[in-house]
Amino acid sequence: MREILKDVLEDINPELDEMKGLKRTCENLERAGEKYKKEYGYEPLFCGSIAKDTWLKSKKDVDLFLMFDRDIDMEELEEKGLEAGRRIVESLGGEWEIAYAEHPYVQGEVNGYEIDVVPAYDTDPDNIKSSVDRTPWHVKWVEKNLSDEQRDEVRLLKKFTKEHGLYGSDLKTMGFSGYLCEILIEEYGDFEGVLKAAKDWHPGEVIDPEEQFKSKDYLKRKKFKGDVLIVIDPVDKDRNVASVLSDENFLLFRKRARKFVEDPSRERFFKEKHKPLSLLDLQERIDRRGTDFMLVKFDAPDVHDDVLYPQMRKLNGRLEDILDDEGFVVLRRDEWSNGEVCVLILELEVDELPRMDKRRGPPIFDKRNSKKFIERYEGEHNLLVEDGKWYAEYFREWTTALDFAKDLLHDDAETLQEEGVPRHLAEKMSEGITIATGDHSIHIFEEEEGLREKMAEYFEKDLA
Repeated sequence: MREILKDVLEDINPELDEMKGLKRTCENLERAGEKYKKEYGYEPLFCGSIAKDTWLKSKKDVDLFLMFDRDIDMEELEEKGLEAGRRIVESLGGEWEIAYAEHPYVQGEVNGYEIDVVPAYDTDPDNIKSSVDRTPWHVKWVEKNLSDEQRDEVRLLKKFTKEHGLYGSDLKTMGFSGYLCEILIEEYGDFEGVLKAAKDWHPGEVIDPEEQFKSKDYLKRKKFKGDVLIVIDPVDKDRNVASVLSDENFLLFRKRARKFVEDPSRERFFKEKHKPLSLLDLQERIDRRGTDFMLVKFDAPDVHDDVLYPQMRKLNGRLEDILDDEGFVVLRRDEWSNGEVCVLILELEVDELPRMDKRRGPPIFDKRNSKKFIERYEGEHNLLVEDGKWYAEYFREWTTALDFAKDLLHDDAETLQEEGVPRHLAEKMSEGITIATGDHSIHIFEEEEGLREKMAEYFEKDLA
């Protein structure tokens, strides 16, 4: 395994020209930061993988934090931090825009590098006012606890998770952050140690690097109940570094770790990319499954992925519940966006039902509820008794999932929100929406090559 990893490291370690270019950029940025620090009252500090020396080849982003005294209020911090950030980027001849996370920061572009200038409070982890205040302490912890050799092991782990679509603590990916990779390397010694441990992980796995808690059961059953992986932040014991990791990605990482340990090879390290399915292959796979796909397509709202993807998942879950209630059982669902359009994917067991349906009522001996049931359904419905319970035969309002979804989703933004559609999606859907099943869904697949790439992954998903 070591020979393979040594070979991989040669591919992913930054090259000399890259290191020189990044060094020049950081020196220029540092001088610009120093130039304005007295005027605005901050201390400049580099953070992120650049500061920790765990960055990968071809990295083009730099994080500069402006550390303000903790006594100033948030409004003043944002005002001074954003103004200083703009001037720093402009002094280097770059362009900037205001970006938003927990609070706003300046995102700039200078000579091909993406520069994030982030205002933060200079305070200890017990008194942070926003999550970014914790970041400098993460840098200090890594500097103290990781050797130069282990920083290369971090690079291997980052690259491995990136290759398998598991890198990133954003709400689109729901995977491994860089800091989580760094903690795992410190905990298990090296990349090989992480994978050998991970192949035997079970949901609810607990890792407490600084042994800040005596009871793992307390962490699993109470403090972080429901988290599939619990990694206690060494600088903040009340935080699970792996809280954003999805159940699916935990299981997928465990599987990839097991496969690589069992058969180490470059092919297992560098995952083969999914190619977009041809329309013929796509149709053959759908026919083989015997299901039907409903696609809901609309323009993507201009929001960050951390807003977009949770809203897409929420809406898709809402649609699944409603379709299930109407008898159109959803086998599986997924979401896709290329930043320009969004597509909700719902795989249905059936997309058409008979006109007649049957609804179960209360036991015939339940006098009070029997009366209510009869009053509701008598007249145009047939009332029957089976196994001691009332049943009502009635005609469905909708016999196809397509007609039902069109009636539900073709509406103005206000009404859509009242029906449970998140605001940003409701606004775009009210401007125009395409809903398709069967042969009509193939037209959407044809228009969106990236969606066909997504479907190649969808059909091959296997976590065991």
